[in-house]
Amino acid sequence: MKVANIFSLLIAALTAVSSTQALEALIQDVDEATSSSGSGDGGAGETVDLDGDIESSGAGAAEDADPGGVEPVQSGPFVDLFGPTLFSLEMIDETSAQLQPHYTNDALRGKNVVGLYFSADWCGPCRQFTPELVQFYDKMNARRGKENKFEIIWISRCRDMDSYGQYFTHMNWLALPPEEAMGQRGQMLSDKYKVKGIPSLVLLDEVGNVITLDARNKIPADKAGIGFPWRNPLATFYTTIVPKSLRLMLKAQVVGVKDKLVSRIKSMVPLPGKAV
Repeated sequence: MKVANIFSLLIAALTAVSSTQALEALIQDVDEATSSSGSGDGGAGETVDLDGDIESSGAGAAEDADPGGVEPVQSGPFVDLFGPTLFSLEMIDETSAQLQPHYTNDALRGKNVVGLYFSADWCGPCRQFTPELVQFYDKMNARRGKENKFEIIWISRCRDMDSYGQYFTHMNWLALPPEEAMGQRGQMLSDKYKVKGIPSLVLLDEVGNVITLDARNKIPADKAGIGFPWRNPLATFYTTIVPKSLRLMLKAQVVGVKDKLVSRIKSMVPLPGKAV
């Protein structure tokens, strides 16, 4: 194939993908602006409706993540989503464990797929699905040539710190800090990805774009992970030929245009209870 043809195909792919992503994001935000209900992460898997001894490093978590005690300036799509710090769980002995802080960008560096796992200890389907997800996570990270390219962030829907700590011992990935997961950030992520029931597993690519909202149901249907992470063909082509730096730039431009459009639309939509 001639170089000119390849270049034309690349431009067409970039235009199609960025336009599609912008349109999908715009439709979602317009739905929110007009108080329309969005569709959840449905499927065949059982879920529970959301309306339904661990030590922490506490306020000094960010400082403890760096031996020098100086918190670095972080930026990027994952810092925007998760904040500056993520936790892992380190077993001290057979009966106790400690939450270990990690800077978000350091923890997710080199990861091609990042999962957001919404679950809680009080949820029966979550307790049933979590061991299956642990096995799948280990299997995907052991694949030859793709070792440790998949990370999961647990977004706890537990109701207290003790439950958070006990349930975290059943996982071997990262987690949002408990006060964040059970607070505004956890709710923001739940709203952003239209989580209506748990367990729910959302997969993002390395620049924070959504791969699928329905990984919770795709895993039982593809336990060997043959299709993982279940990208559509156009997105696979796009991520293969377009460098990460260029995709980040395109994402920032699309988000900027989308925000302006949404702001304009919201200014034109009358608020409930107010006269036009």
